[in-house]
Amino acid sequence: LAQLGIRPCDISRQLRVSHGCVSKILARYNETGSILPGAIGGSKPRVTTPTVVKHIRTYKQRDPGIFAWEIRDRLLADGVCDKFNLPSVSSISRILRNKIGNLSQQSQYESGKQAPHPPPQPTLPYNHLYSYPTSKVP
Repeated sequence: LAQLGIRPCDISRQLRVSHGCVSKILARYNETGSILPGAIGGSKPRVTTPTVVKHIRTYKQRDPGIFAWEIRDRLLADGVCDKFNLPSVSSISRILRNKIGNLSQQSQYESGKQAPHPPPQPTLPYNHLYSYPTSKVP
């Protein structure tokens, strides 16, 4: 109807819908070329690609005290990511914690197997705080 030159307010009256509804549909048509609604929900595209993880590891190895927000700035400045696929500070923190961990050891994600459990701690002797008297009193 809009392509025939009918005003949005007249379209809304004729179709018995709100003016806002007509405006929203016309704006979507002008923007996308379709009146179909956009996708609702779903998952966001992954931004933590192996390349991004590799760069984060390199930054952390060069400067172990670097903060996640500084890594984020470096990814953008070095052209590894653009503003559309730049990981959030929390995503970078999660990568540091889960995928990189302790840089002196190869992570379980790289080796493909589970990290070994730490050795058991030695147990303390019974009542180690109290020293029992060695001689008997008559």
